Amino acid sequence: MKCRLTINGRSVEAAPGTTLVDAGLGGRILVPHDCLTGQCETCRVRVLSGSVDDRGTRIADTVLACQATLTGDVAIAYDEVPPVLRVGATVSAMHALAPDIAEVVLALNAPLEMLPGQYLNVRFAGFPGRDYSPAPDLDGGYDPGEARLHVRLLPGGIVSGAIGRAIRPGHKAQIRGPLGAAFLRPGAGPLILIGGGTGFAPVWSVARAARLGQPGRDLFLVTGMRRREEVYMESALDWLVDHGALEAFATVEEDPGNRFRPGRPTHYLPSLGVDDTVIVAGAAGLVEAVRRKAVAVGARVHADPFVASRETLSMVGRLMQSLRGGAPAESILSPRPRGAVAETGPLPGGRRYEPSAEPAERRPAATGRRAGEGGS
Repeated sequence: MKCRLTINGRSVEAAPGTTLVDAGLGGRILVPHDCLTGQCETCRVRVLSGSVDDRGTRIADTVLACQATLTGDVAIAYDEVPPVLRVGATVSAMHALAPDIAEVVLALNAPLEMLPGQYLNVRFAGFPGRDYSPAPDLDGGYDPGEARLHVRLLPGGIVSGAIGRAIRPGHKAQIRGPLGAAFLRPGAGPLILIGGGTGFAPVWSVARAARLGQPGRDLFLVTGMRRREEVYMESALDWLVDHGALEAFATVEEDPGNRFRPGRPTHYLPSLGVDDTVIVAGAAGLVEAVRRKAVAVGARVHADPFVASRETLSMVGRLMQSLRGGAPAESILSPRPRGAVAETGPLPGGRRYEPSAEPAERRPAATGRRAGEGGS
C-alpha cells in the first residue's frame, strides 16, 4: 500500500517507512535538506494534516523530514528558500577577531542569494568542506559580493588550523549554499536571538536585517563567550542598541569584569510567550536548552546547532603535510581594523539596559558545533 505525501500542494506516493525527504525525491520534489542525520535543521517542515513517525524530532507541529517517515497520507509544508548553488570564491582578507577566532572574507565569483541566518558549506582548495554562517561587517556594513566568516581556530583542526597559514588571501574556495532553516522570517512579534561562541555570526545577520527591514519589531539579543578576550562583537552590539534593539549584550563565564554580564546566555533569557520567535545558534547543549524553554511555552523556535567535525589531523597527517609543504608557516593573522559604520538611514534610537538578574546556578559547559562553524 502506498502513502500519499503532499508537499507545498504537490503530491507524490511512496511506501510506508520512507522518509519525507526520500519520498519527495522519488517524486522529483526537493525538500530542502543538507546533512541527512537530523543535526542541521535544514529540513524541518510543518505537518499540516495526517501523521508521521517523527522519530523523536517533533517540535510543536514540525518534524525533520530527513528522519520522519510515512505511516499514512500526510500533507507538509516548508518555507520557500533561495536555491542551493555552487559558487567559486577567493579569500580576499583575514583578520584576528580574538585570540582563537578569525574573520575570513571571501570574494564571491557570482551572486549568491541567501536569507539572513542561513549558512554555507565552504571547501577551501585542498581541504575538506566545513559549514560557516556568513555575517555582516561588525560595524553594520554589508557587501553582497562577499561572505564574511567567523572561524574558531582549534589546535589540530584540519581547516581552522590552516587559517592564516596554508589558507591565506588569494586561496581559492568552492561554496555550496545557502543552507539552513534558522533564518529571519516575516513577523511582528518579539524576536529573541541567542548565540554562543561563533554562533553569534548567524544571529548578528538576523538581527541586523530585522532592525533594517522590520524596525517596529522588538528585538532582544544575548551572546555568550567563555572568556573576556573572546568577546569580539562589541561594535555589533553597540550598532544594534543604537538602532533600536531592546537589549543586545554579551555574557562571559570566566572573569567577566565590569563590561560583560556574568554567566551564560540561558541565565538572561526573557520570559517567553506564544507571540515570540526564538532563533538560537551555537553549541548543541545551548541550543537544546533554549529550544526546550521555547517549546514549553509555545514560542516559535528555529535552531542552528553546531556539531563538531570528528576529522582531525593525525600525527601522520601532520608529518605528511610538513613534508609536502615544509615547516608550518607563521600565521599572518593580525587584529582586524575597525571600518567605518555603514550608512543605513534613520532608525529608532535604542538604549542599554542594566543587568537584570544574577546568573542562575551554573552548569558544565556544553560542547559541540555544526561541523566547521567552531573550527576544525
